[in-house]
Amino acid sequence: MISLRPFRAWRPVPDKAHLVGSRSYVSYAPEQLAEKLGGNPYSFLHVIHPRGLAEHCTRQERFKAVRTEFDRFVTDGVMIRDEVPCFFMYEQHVRGNISRGIIAAVSVQEYRDGRIKMHEQTLTARESVFAEYLGTTGINAEPVLLCTPEGYAWDALLDPLLNTRSEYDFSTTDRVRHRLWVISDARLQEALLKAFRNMPDLYIADGHHRLASSARLAGSIGATEEDAAAWCLAFIVPHRQLFIHNFDRAILSLNGMAESTFLEALARVGTLTPQRAAAAAPGTVAVRTASGWHGLHLPAPGSEIAVTDRLDAAQLSSLILGPLLGITDLRTDPGVRFVPGTHGTTELDRLVDSCQAAVGFHLHPIGFDALKAVADTSGTMPPKSTWIEPKLRSGLIVYPLQE
Repeated sequence: MISLRPFRAWRPVPDKAHLVGSRSYVSYAPEQLAEKLGGNPYSFLHVIHPRGLAEHCTRQERFKAVRTEFDRFVTDGVMIRDEVPCFFMYEQHVRGNISRGIIAAVSVQEYRDGRIKMHEQTLTARESVFAEYLGTTGINAEPVLLCTPEGYAWDALLDPLLNTRSEYDFSTTDRVRHRLWVISDARLQEALLKAFRNMPDLYIADGHHRLASSARLAGSIGATEEDAAAWCLAFIVPHRQLFIHNFDRAILSLNGMAESTFLEALARVGTLTPQRAAAAAPGTVAVRTASGWHGLHLPAPGSEIAVTDRLDAAQLSSLILGPLLGITDLRTDPGVRFVPGTHGTTELDRLVDSCQAAVGFHLHPIGFDALKAVADTSGTMPPKSTWIEPKLRSGLIVYPLQE
């Protein structure tokens, strides 16, 4: 059983929604961030990255400044609050893919109980920092991305809304179209609540630390089910509208080996053949060195091997990155660069040809079944195993942690 909760959201006024929504500020290079802040007074970046702070201000001072900036957006009429608790239907179009689902609050207790399942390990330090952020600012402005398993047609309940006018409909400069509908109708809300009550599990696609931090905050203040802080902002889509891309690896050096020596070592790991272009199938890694592309067919893992360890990304680490290149911790090694699969293999070509990397590894994307299998067995994937879309914007829907 999955519990959802409608809520009275803070949202941009319709004529400014296309200006307010922003990517996370850490995704911008410093010059891009300065351009966004200087050219758009309505960007939510002004809230999540407030300017004018002392260089060595404390976290608490920065988090309090975030709340001050948010309150300024409210005072200036940029953000308004819904009169009644609502769900929201949100739809995103990107590169021909459509993701449509609902924005709602989900219970952190169901995350603790394992009904909202994870496939990534979280870091306690990051959890603590974001829990402090939530507690100080009192707002959650970026939904966790969740998906529902096969066999539940709950999203058909949303279809009639497509014949009505959306509250927001705009495109951003990254060529993504965003549409949002407000669901205030009590009958539709109850139908959605009933549909999710019949569902055993949800799966985290993106936002593991945000959900873990919400649970940490709720536990630290003793929040009960009636309290807003016992719930977390989420965007929920059917699994078939989740688009899972690969995450490639670019490695700075060959650990002291010549390219020929490295290729000989790869040939002892699996079957290595030259390729004219990058091509990776399940069980095969495409390898880019200075001499061109090679296909490495990995040895088939035994049936006794854990689901997580059978993933191509795990095999790459255990057979090649660790033993041959000396990379034992992908999270901290400065010699590793991760390239989202949406960039295409031309980025690996560029990095190797410009000598910014000695070797690139192109992986085939995993499917939802593999993600689900890892989560169902309480496993965790290797770092940066997936680049998952849709990618959500901050500030379009803001969940208040105090009523």
